[in-house]
Amino acid sequence: MEWRTNIVLFVMVLFSLASSAVVAKAGSREFSDHLHVEKMPVGWEQQPIQYKKMPKDIDLAITLDQHLYPALTPLIERYAKSHALRIAVADGTCGISAGSLLDKRVDIGGFCCPAGEIDRLPGLTYHTLGIAAVALIVHTDNPVADVTLKQARDIYSGSIGSWSNIKPSFNQPIKTIARLHCKNRPGHWRLILDNEDMFSPVTREISTIADMVEITSRQINALGYESLWMASLYGGKRGVKALMIDGVKPSDDAALIGHRYPFYRSYNITTWSAKHLRSAHAEKLVDYIYQNFDQVDAKYGIVAADRLRDAGWQFSGDELIGSPVGR
Repeated sequence: MEWRTNIVLFVMVLFSLASSAVVAKAGSREFSDHLHVEKMPVGWEQQPIQYKKMPKDIDLAITLDQHLYPALTPLIERYAKSHALRIAVADGTCGISAGSLLDKRVDIGGFCCPAGEIDRLPGLTYHTLGIAAVALIVHTDNPVADVTLKQARDIYSGSIGSWSNIKPSFNQPIKTIARLHCKNRPGHWRLILDNEDMFSPVTREISTIADMVEITSRQINALGYESLWMASLYGGKRGVKALMIDGVKPSDDAALIGHRYPFYRSYNITTWSAKHLRSAHAEKLVDYIYQNFDQVDAKYGIVAADRLRDAGWQFSGDELIGSPVGR
């Protein structure tokens, strides 16, 4: 196992949790009920945290989704070094974080989605770090620059099937691409269409971010979606182009904060509040991340939680639970 200062990097494999049923509508609720507590089997709440398949003598175990992992690792590394801690950090997904928390194998889990109701485990607290825009992406030679929110949803539902309906001179069938991850969580792609069954049957479903961006970058009539950082990371030499929605660019942080740009991801990390699971190291690390979040590289495109608070977004404790009232 290779050490980088005081952080252990490790790999975990875990199947994501099964999706639950959702009500079909255009655009889902952005957040789940923050007061919900999932009912667990008898004896689960009394189980301790047990580190498994990790180096010995670690002080904290953390799993982070593939966006938070590169964004937060430098901060975690700095904190570990300055406090002489051995912290194991895994690069994973929301599903891996959820499974690791369910099995009580980690002190902190990181997500690029709001918590679903099945994620709201007894004794678990969510801390929102911020949000990042999800862009509709197309080939760089696609002449379309702007779509309305209704057009975006109509394209993905199959009601609009040709780019000529958006720009008459561009007579190409629209090849929609979707990555329908985290189906049991609100937000993300479900802000386009709430239910996978609402997507057009000709939509090509893929499983990885890299495939989403790569396919879009080489097919002139393709339409996909992804965060701006991931689109840049996987765009290769060709790159992709982000569409405006109702004249608003996904790179416009003021519009995102003002809830005038409709698609985004919500980034959360967790700590345990139950007495026998609480970790002072974990709580202090979360405080450190909040206090130093301005040091997270701007390329990751995460608008910090304190800016959302100032703009009227709704919080319960540290967790983002609602968009600004009336917007």
